Amino acid sequence: MMKSVFLLGIMMSLLVFTPFAFGQDLQKATWLENASVVYDQIVSKSVIASITFQTSSNTEIQFSDQLLEKISSYPEIRNVFFTNKDECVMGIASGKQCIMINFDINALKGTEGGINTVQANGKIMGDKVISELNDAFGINTKFHSVYIQSLTAENPMAAESATSGTVTATYTMPKQDTRVLFSNLSERLIHQYLIDSQGYFPVAKQLANDQDSEISIGIVMGEDKTLYVFKVSREYEGASDEITRINPLGYFGIDKLERSKYFEAYFVPLNSIVQVVILPESPSKIESLNTNILQRLDSVRDVSQNGWFFVSDSHDKIDARYIFGTTTTVTGDELVMELGSRDMNDENITENNMPLDNENDSQYVILAVIVIAAIGAALFYLKGYKRNH
Repeated sequence: MMKSVFLLGIMMSLLVFTPFAFGQDLQKATWLENASVVYDQIVSKSVIASITFQTSSNTEIQFSDQLLEKISSYPEIRNVFFTNKDECVMGIASGKQCIMINFDINALKGTEGGINTVQANGKIMGDKVISELNDAFGINTKFHSVYIQSLTAENPMAAESATSGTVTATYTMPKQDTRVLFSNLSERLIHQYLIDSQGYFPVAKQLANDQDSEISIGIVMGEDKTLYVFKVSREYEGASDEITRINPLGYFGIDKLERSKYFEAYFVPLNSIVQVVILPESPSKIESLNTNILQRLDSVRDVSQNGWFFVSDSHDKIDARYIFGTTTTVTGDELVMELGSRDMNDENITENNMPLDNENDSQYVILAVIVIAAIGAALFYLKGYKRNH
């Protein structure tokens, strides 16, 4: 049960805990590609590799205006996600794929409602948008249940209190192969220019061909803008038992990663990221790297260099991001890390924390941090201006 809750948490972190400080205008580079590898020795005891595409532009990941208008007409809806992940929420058997419509629990229950009101309202409101969602994903799900996940510290999975947390109206159908879904949904949703621009897309396609891979696609509603997410992932069970040599690209079956050609006309070094998160069972540290360490991300000069930036290098969580700088490719050997045990008196790799008060450097400003709460991760956006030729 704990494993399924953890996997739900990773997905729900994209749905619930994402602030929306999007600084990029739509004519700038709104597309973001992220290759992440999470080594979890605490809960899932596995390695999870994923390729995620994110954008705030509906011309890049495309849903109909009618669907978006209908979803936005219900302020109770936080987000909607489609996934073929097993047990997408508690109580959903394997062999199913789901559309999950996630609500603000307080908005659903009103001033006097309780659990029954929340469940009834969740189904009523979900039924009003499910037809359009089925059409958007080209599937035919049917109502299964309304699931309430409370966020109380004493009992994080208890639904009895119904005072805070997430309400999910879940609609299911028989599970489809990720390879088939990826082919159909990428063609349906992702702009052809981005597909033709390569970058992380062929890596995602290759990952989707793995019979154990999973796909998740979502619309996350923000106050000012909407985030669109397209993600392919693969869990390697038991692969985190012993970690000494970290080779992120190995989990994608590649030895070189290239940025999307879409970025050739832009200076957006933070729009392509390689992310490594390590949740070690015992105190650990990075003993060696094959490339640079970036101490700060405060200025254009900082982000023009390639190398690893450590969001966290504490004994119980290592969170590193590789930034391309002005380069366009990185090899597997360049990304290799060596992990060892840590004495609590050891120095951190860097004492610099992620800057929250961003510094204006000429035209370029680091504009937002997207916090992925379940794994303590973050991504960055850098406002992109076209280069002068």
